[in-house]
Amino acid sequence: MTAVTATDVKAGEYTIRLNRAGEGNAEAVLFLHGSGPGATGMSNFSGNIDAFADDYDCLVIDQVGWGDSSHPEELAPGGRIRQIVTANFAMLDELGIDKVHLVGNSLGGAVALSMVARAPERIGKVIGMGSAGAGGPAATPTRELMKLITFYDDPSTESMKELISYMMVNPGLFGDRLDAIAEERLKVALRPEVRRSHLLTFAPTGVAGLGLPETALRRITNDVLFIHGREDPVVPLEGSEWLVRRIPNARLFVIPNCAHWAQIEAADTFNSAAKGFLAGQL
Repeated sequence: MTAVTATDVKAGEYTIRLNRAGEGNAEAVLFLHGSGPGATGMSNFSGNIDAFADDYDCLVIDQVGWGDSSHPEELAPGGRIRQIVTANFAMLDELGIDKVHLVGNSLGGAVALSMVARAPERIGKVIGMGSAGAGGPAATPTRELMKLITFYDDPSTESMKELISYMMVNPGLFGDRLDAIAEERLKVALRPEVRRSHLLTFAPTGVAGLGLPETALRRITNDVLFIHGREDPVVPLEGSEWLVRRIPNARLFVIPNCAHWAQIEAADTFNSAAKGFLAGQL
């Protein structure tokens, strides 16, 4: 197992919890988790670090508003995405890292696109996985996504297990660990500051700026890979199809028999595709 160190890093007016492995490698990869209640960087990506850390400086963070990072009581103008993007760049400045590749799951995919649109010279390649941020009909929330958004209407272990079941075609892959995983995520989700941040994020002003204008997408010249589970009910495949048609150097890799958590449910395939893309082989 790769050694991972956890530290709190100053990020402008906020603090970001950073889990780091492979420090000293020439190229850095910033991993951006999704928006689920109880989500953290490590809950999304702990199973992928071993595959990346031999070659990359892996920066797995809790984004502002999640986990052990800052939970501002109010959102800055521009909503949660702009707040996160600003904090992420401030953290990179604090670490002295000029340029990173990005791997973003769901909401993290939308954050990644906003980061590359803001400062393309500081971003290498971008990987979006079940990425949010599409427009048109693909922007309409599914029932499964609405269950995530309204989780705090019934914040119970059973509701968490139901939500996790939407993320995978076969939740049985967790075996007898599903109850423990649901209870651990619920424990984080029930922290008062985490609950407050979730409700702020999904208020109308919080999700402002989730998707970039098509004009901004068409100006992205970095190489982008969208990885999507074919059976994803939370952010359907049509979202990545919409995005890949608008970003000039984007491509799409579809994983069959896979839902929203491709990095968990199809970890070997995800790791191989992502690393191949970063290495210029895909």
